[in-house]
Amino acid sequence: MKNFLIVVSLWLFFSGGAGAAQQFNYVTAVATPGEGRLITMEDYWLVALSDTYEIRLPEEVDEGQKLDIKVFHDGKWQQELFIVRAISIHNDLCRLHAQHPSKDGRFPSNAIYVQPCHSK
Repeated sequence: MKNFLIVVSLWLFFSGGAGAAQQFNYVTAVATPGEGRLITMEDYWLVALSDTYEIRLPEEVDEGQKLDIKVFHDGKWQQELFIVRAISIHNDLCRLHAQHPSKDGRFPSNAIYVQPCHSK
């Protein structure tokens, strides 16, 4: 079910352009379940060229925070740095953005998708 929600969220974002992105509210801090999915974007036009990784992250995340996340890749957990430039939320789905989306339709960057999630 989580995978389905992530795919649907990505589809809504990419098919609706800036209008879909604006339905997310921006917050400064969120509570997470300590896990999520990192979506890395290799090509903004094709979701097929993105990669998805299971990750572990802190249970509380603030905008501007430097996260040492654990990424599951090639059958093992690896530690990586992820700087949270913005946090958007819609219902109980949060996105931790590596680059702040602009309101004029800027293309998305790498993001961590977390569900369930709520603002603090």
